[in-house]
Amino acid sequence: MRKFQYLNFLVSIFLLTGCLSYNRSNDPQSMSGKTAMEYFADEGIKVGWNLGNTLDAYNSWSYAKPVAEEGCWYNIPLANQKLFYGVKEQGFDIVRIPVTWMGHIGPAPDYKVSQARLKRVARVAGYAHNAGLKAIINIMHDDNSESGWLLLGNAFKSQDENNQITEKYIKVWKQIAEHFKDYGDWLIFESMNEAHDEDWGWSEGFRSNPKAYIDIINNWNQCFTDAVRATGSNNSYRFLMYPSFISSPEGILPDGKYALRSSTGVVRSNVEIGKYFILPTDSAGTGRQIVTCHYYDFFEFVVPFQGTPLDWGTQNEKNAIDSMFARLKEHYIDKKIPVILGETGRSRPSGKNLSGSEMRAQQIEAANAARLRWVEYIFSKARENGIVPVWWDNGNYKTAHEKDQFGLINRKTGGPNSDESAGVLSAIMNAVR
Repeated sequence: MRKFQYLNFLVSIFLLTGCLSYNRSNDPQSMSGKTAMEYFADEGIKVGWNLGNTLDAYNSWSYAKPVAEEGCWYNIPLANQKLFYGVKEQGFDIVRIPVTWMGHIGPAPDYKVSQARLKRVARVAGYAHNAGLKAIINIMHDDNSESGWLLLGNAFKSQDENNQITEKYIKVWKQIAEHFKDYGDWLIFESMNEAHDEDWGWSEGFRSNPKAYIDIINNWNQCFTDAVRATGSNNSYRFLMYPSFISSPEGILPDGKYALRSSTGVVRSNVEIGKYFILPTDSAGTGRQIVTCHYYDFFEFVVPFQGTPLDWGTQNEKNAIDSMFARLKEHYIDKKIPVILGETGRSRPSGKNLSGSEMRAQQIEAANAARLRWVEYIFSKARENGIVPVWWDNGNYKTAHEKDQFGLINRKTGGPNSDESAGVLSAIMNAVR
């Protein structure tokens, strides 16, 4: 009797964690043969969700050098099949699975990627596939200015360092691509995350010579393309996704200028960056490339210590979104190149007003209403322009109000983590359907 109960317990654990889930066949999965635009339209890919602060989380306090560890940023339980079924049930079509690889890459010259890491990423991508979701995997915080190795600022400093970083980047992507080369076109590769000058655009080198930085990003995107295509099988035609500097929308627009702002939000200067961005030459021909950028509310990160505004939706605020999304449509969507907002969202109220004072109940209510208006407008305008928005869910939701609470979905159940989050999810789905 005890043995029987124990076996039932093991089976329940396997089902929860997905240990009995997706197994890759020895044969390549079927590919649609469609262009990315055709595929997105036919598969109804309209809105996505990020498995944030999970496979991209890294431990920088327990090791001599940072190591990517799935649960170290407190998203427990680890990613599991039940979660992805829930994400699909909420109405999402695609999931972005950010992946940090540092700590799982061996030394030069081979830069061997851990098989255990590759298999875990494959299992999590499999959860998405089992649930009927498309998936994106990438290189995430390896381009982090605090601890990573894919550092644009370092590559700018010397050609030798650029060569070394580029060699490592190519070899890492070759191994990732080789591991996933037989997966169907439900799996998309994204070249990197938010590569920047290690100073978020403020370095003198970037401000005086932005072209040199963008040229390095262009080269890395080309190297990524060539490395993936060289592995053959389904990778010969897999959809590939490309960001530019800091994954800024302005970085992929020919007339785009990156605004450098003071701590109070005043624009100090606009640096031309978009005109230098180019898509790679692709041996797969046309139609299999996707561009990506991130789009957040201005107050989330640019004015990080000033609290939460109580309102949103002036005509100027709406016009800025209208203009940006229309330009993305003109330069890419109208040319049959999909655009994905790889990260977007607005956090719960921080509990602080812009003045720094504590928010009262009525102010929190007003800020929540402003959040819903922002969500409804961003997602409806994205849909109107044919752009696919992907909510940044970092798993962070607490009863107390504080910064950086983008979490909507309970990692245990796959359902909304609160009535408040259910309202946001409803606003998202109403806007895109």
